[in-house]
Amino acid sequence: MSSTSIDKFLSDFQNIVIEKGVKILNRPENLSMLHILEFNQLDVENTLLSLTKQDYCEGPVSDDKGRPDDVWIFGRSINGHNVYIKLAIVEKKKRRNVVCISFHESTHSLYYPQRTTNPR
Repeated sequence: MSSTSIDKFLSDFQNIVIEKGVKILNRPENLSMLHILEFNQLDVENTLLSLTKQDYCEGPVSDDKGRPDDVWIFGRSINGHNVYIKLAIVEKKKRRNVVCISFHESTHSLYYPQRTTNPR
Protein backbone atom coordinates (compact mmCIF):
# COMPACT_ATOMS: atom_id res chain seq x y z
CA MET A 1 0.00 0.00 0.00
CA SER A 2 1.32 3.42 -0.86
CA SER A 3 2.21 5.88 1.84
CA THR A 4 -0.14 8.41 0.22
CA SER A 5 -3.13 6.02 0.43
CA ILE A 6 -2.46 5.35 4.10
CA ASP A 7 -2.17 9.08 4.82
CA LYS A 8 -5.45 9.71 2.97
CA PHE A 9 -7.29 7.01 4.93
CA LEU A 10 -5.94 8.31 8.25
CA SER A 11 -6.83 11.89 7.35
CA ASP A 12 -10.39 10.94 6.31
CA PHE A 13 -10.84 8.68 9.34
CA GLN A 14 -9.46 11.18 11.83
CA ASN A 15 -11.53 14.06 10.41
CA ILE A 16 -14.69 12.00 10.93
CA VAL A 17 -13.59 11.10 14.47
CA ILE A 18 -13.14 14.81 15.24
CA GLU A 19 -16.53 15.68 13.74
CA LYS A 20 -18.66 12.75 14.94
CA GLY A 21 -16.64 10.57 17.31
CA VAL A 22 -16.11 6.85 16.79
CA LYS A 23 -18.26 3.82 17.48
CA ILE A 24 -16.29 1.12 19.30
CA LEU A 25 -17.84 -2.28 18.79
CA ASN A 26 -19.06 -3.81 22.03
CA ARG A 27 -17.03 -7.03 21.76
CA PRO A 28 -15.72 -8.92 24.81
CA GLU A 29 -12.08 -8.65 23.74
CA ASN A 30 -12.41 -4.89 23.17
CA LEU A 31 -14.12 -4.35 26.52
CA SER A 32 -11.46 -6.41 28.27
CA MET A 33 -8.63 -4.36 26.73
CA LEU A 34 -10.34 -1.09 27.65
CA HIS A 35 -10.64 -2.35 31.23
CA ILE A 36 -6.99 -3.49 31.37
CA LEU A 37 -5.77 -0.14 29.98
CA GLU A 38 -8.30 1.80 32.06
CA PHE A 39 -9.40 3.51 28.83
CA ASN A 40 -12.67 5.27 28.15
CA GLN A 41 -14.16 6.51 24.86
CA LEU A 42 -12.04 9.66 24.87
CA ASP A 43 -8.82 7.67 25.46
CA VAL A 44 -9.60 5.45 22.46
CA GLU A 45 -10.44 8.47 20.30
CA ASN A 46 -7.18 10.17 21.28
CA THR A 47 -5.27 6.99 20.41
CA LEU A 48 -6.97 6.79 17.01
CA LEU A 49 -6.30 10.46 16.35
CA SER A 50 -2.60 9.90 17.03
CA LEU A 51 -2.19 6.96 14.62
CA THR A 52 0.36 7.48 11.85
CA LYS A 53 1.39 5.52 8.80
CA GLN A 54 4.14 3.94 10.94
CA ASP A 55 1.33 2.17 12.86
CA TYR A 56 -0.15 0.76 9.62
CA CYS A 57 -0.17 -3.03 9.21
CA GLU A 58 -2.48 -3.74 6.26
CA GLY A 59 -5.49 -2.58 4.33
CA PRO A 60 -7.73 -1.92 2.81
CA VAL A 61 -8.86 -5.54 3.03
CA SER A 62 -12.24 -7.23 3.06
CA ASP A 63 -13.45 -7.83 6.57
CA ASP A 64 -13.25 -11.46 7.67
CA LYS A 65 -16.68 -11.16 9.34
CA GLY A 66 -18.45 -10.39 6.05
CA ARG A 67 -19.04 -6.70 6.71
CA PRO A 68 -19.52 -4.76 3.46
CA ASP A 69 -16.87 -2.11 4.11
CA ASP A 70 -13.12 -2.49 3.74
CA VAL A 71 -11.11 -2.46 6.94
CA TRP A 72 -7.68 -1.14 7.79
CA ILE A 73 -5.39 -2.74 10.37
CA PHE A 74 -3.06 -0.78 12.64
CA GLY A 75 -1.03 -1.68 15.69
CA ARG A 76 0.19 0.30 18.64
CA SER A 77 2.12 -0.51 21.80
CA ILE A 78 0.12 0.91 24.70
CA ASN A 79 1.32 0.50 28.29
CA GLY A 80 3.24 -2.66 27.38
CA HIS A 81 0.37 -4.20 25.39
CA ASN A 82 0.60 -4.84 21.64
CA VAL A 83 -2.84 -3.53 20.61
CA TYR A 84 -4.45 -4.69 17.36
CA ILE A 85 -6.69 -1.96 15.91
CA LYS A 86 -9.15 -2.66 13.08
CA LEU A 87 -10.90 0.39 11.62
CA ALA A 88 -13.49 1.13 8.95
CA ILE A 89 -15.19 4.10 7.37
CA VAL A 90 -18.82 3.11 6.92
CA GLU A 91 -20.98 4.84 4.34
CA LYS A 92 -24.76 4.70 4.62
CA LYS A 93 -27.17 6.97 2.77
CA LYS A 94 -24.28 9.26 1.74
CA ARG A 95 -23.25 9.68 5.39
CA ARG A 96 -19.85 8.60 6.59
CA ASN A 97 -19.18 7.30 10.08
CA VAL A 98 -16.21 5.52 11.59
CA VAL A 99 -16.10 2.25 13.47
CA CYS A 100 -13.39 0.75 15.62
CA ILE A 101 -14.06 -2.95 15.10
CA SER A 102 -11.10 -4.21 17.11
CA PHE A 103 -9.08 -2.66 19.91
CA HIS A 104 -7.51 -5.56 21.76
CA GLU A 105 -4.29 -7.45 22.46
CA SER A 106 -2.88 -8.83 19.23
CA THR A 107 -3.07 -12.61 18.94
CA HIS A 108 -0.16 -12.72 16.45
CA SER A 109 2.89 -10.69 15.50
CA LEU A 110 2.06 -7.56 13.59
CA TYR A 111 4.07 -6.44 10.59
CA TYR A 112 4.53 -2.71 10.00
CA PRO A 113 5.55 -2.19 6.35
CA GLN A 114 6.00 1.59 6.75
CA ARG A 115 8.65 1.21 9.47
CA THR A 116 12.31 0.85 8.68
CA THR A 117 12.73 -1.75 11.43
CA ASN A 118 10.14 -4.42 12.04
CA PRO A 119 9.81 -6.76 14.98
CA ARG A 120 8.83 -10.23 13.79
